[in-house]
Amino acid sequence: MAEGWLRKMAEKAGADIEVASAGLGAMIGSPPSRNSVIAMNEEGTDISGQRSQMLTPEMVEEFTHIFGLGSGHIEAIRAHFPEALEKTFVLREFIAEGGHDIEVPDPIGGDLDEYRETRKLIREAMPSILSFVTTGDPSPGE
Repeated sequence: MAEGWLRKMAEKAGADIEVASAGLGAMIGSPPSRNSVIAMNEEGTDISGQRSQMLTPEMVEEFTHIFGLGSGHIEAIRAHFPEALEKTFVLREFIAEGGHDIEVPDPIGGDLDEYRETRKLIREAMPSILSFVTTGDPSPGE
C-alpha cells in the first residue's frame, strides 16, 4: 500500500522519483493481498500489478531512502544491512508525536477494516515522506 500511495503522490506532484517495495521475508512474485487491493481501490489507487520482492544488497546500495512500517522492520533491515543505517527510517517517524503512534501494524490475515486502518496510517505519513525524499525536509510545503 505504501508503494502505491507514494508512487501516486509523486506522479501528482511531478516528483521524479523511483518507488519500490521489498521485504526481508517476502515471497518473491506474490501479488498484494485481496484486502490491500480493495482498500487501495477504494481510494482510487490500483496496486494489483505490484509484486513482492526480497530486499537485496544491490537495492540497499542503490536506494537513497528505505522506509519500514515499524521499528521492528527497521531494526531487521539494519541487522541484515548495517550499511543502510543512515538511510533507513520508520514511515511515520516524521509525524509521530513524541514517539507515539509511530508503528503501522501489518494487517496480513486481518479483515478489510484492519487494512483500511493501515491504509489510513500510511496515507497520513506520505506527505512527509514525499517531502523528505525530494527536499531532505520532512515538513511538506504548503
